[in-house]
Amino acid sequence: MRKSIKENLLTISMGLVYFWFGALKFVPNLSPAEDLAKSTIHQLTFGLIPDGVSIILLAFWEVGLGFLFVFGFFRRQAVIMALVHMVCTFTPLFFFPGDVFGEAPLSLTFVGQYIMKNLIIIAALVSLYERKRVSEKSGEPIKNQKYSLPNRMLIGKNLFKKV
Repeated sequence: MRKSIKENLLTISMGLVYFWFGALKFVPNLSPAEDLAKSTIHQLTFGLIPDGVSIILLAFWEVGLGFLFVFGFFRRQAVIMALVHMVCTFTPLFFFPGDVFGEAPLSLTFVGQYIMKNLIIIAALVSLYERKRVSEKSGEPIKNQKYSLPNRMLIGKNLFKKV
């Protein structure tokens, strides 16, 4: 199945966002998320990775994802890597709730809003994800997939059936 213009636009825009946000992290104090990212990675790795190294590794990860999305390389793997990244972006909700939530019920700080906008990115990533289809006869991957995961959900195909 040929990728639609909408899919290409979504993939390229996702890549540009990842590239841009990642590139900012290469320059100290340029990214508004730098301190939050360093603190979160510090917590996730139990302090085993120095903050200066962790932010550079994150920058490479994000810029790498940007290139993969923009140029359409390894799209399925890039989506999985980006979803892993997105899951990690929600950990400050648990590690630093004082930085995320305001005083009023259900209010978010600027940091909290920065995190919550990732729900949109997750939705876009899920819409770009394609499961590998395997031929029942040969066991080989099928190149053209008839139904992507979001399409199967929309039309009610069995998601747990072997494909």
